[in-house]
Amino acid sequence: MPHAHPEASGSKCLFCRMPTTHHFLALPVCAICRDQLYDFVWASGVQAALVLTGLLGGLTFVLEEVLLFTVLVFVKHRIPPPWERA
Repeated sequence: MPHAHPEASGSKCLFCRMPTTHHFLALPVCAICRDQLYDFVWASGVQAALVLTGLLGGLTFVLEEVLLFTVLVFVKHRIPPPWERA
């Protein structure tokens, strides 16, 4: 079965509103945001392990999670790196 063109599917990325056929945990996300969400999940797992071992406090964990999510999903996708700016 051929895949529908992203514009034809009507799905838009939850974070950047780009047309998409990709999903992450049943949420429509573009390929870039999906990759960033995978990175976020891995980093969250490492930080959770640090909390369980006592090397990271609960409030620090929450603050770092919010910052990590903001940077990985919103900032990194919307602001091009300096070497790609014209």
